[in-house]
Amino acid sequence: MVKGRAAQARFAKVSLMVGVGLALLAVAVPAPAYVVEAITAISAAAGEDRTGLYNAIQAAIDDVAAHAVAFTPTVVLLLDAKLIGDRIFLFVLLADREGERAIKALLEERRESGAPGN
Repeated sequence: MVKGRAAQARFAKVSLMVGVGLALLAVAVPAPAYVVEAITAISAAAGEDRTGLYNAIQAAIDDVAAHAVAFTPTVVLLLDAKLIGDRIFLFVLLADREGERAIKALLEERRESGAPGN
C-alpha cells in the first residue's frame, strides 16, 4: 500500500507538471500574422483629373480590402502604381495587427543588421 500511494503521489505530481507545461505552451503560441500584397487596376482615364484619380484609387483599394482578403486589415498601403497601356496597376499592401507587428520587427531587424534598403 505504501508503494501504491507513493506511486500515485508521484504520478499526480508528474501529471500536474505536464498540465502546467502544456498550458504554458498553449499560452505562448503566437497569433497568426497576415500580410498580403495585392494588385488591382483602374482605368487610366480615371487619372485625367486629380479628384477622379483619387476617388478611383480609393475605390479600388477599398474593394481589395473588402474582397481580396479574409481578414480585417489594420494597415493598407499603396506601395506602387504603374501605368501600362490604358490601365493603372496599383500594388497594395494589407496587414492585420499581428502582420503590422511582424513588418515592424522585420524592418527593425533589417536596420540592426545593416541590410540594404534601410
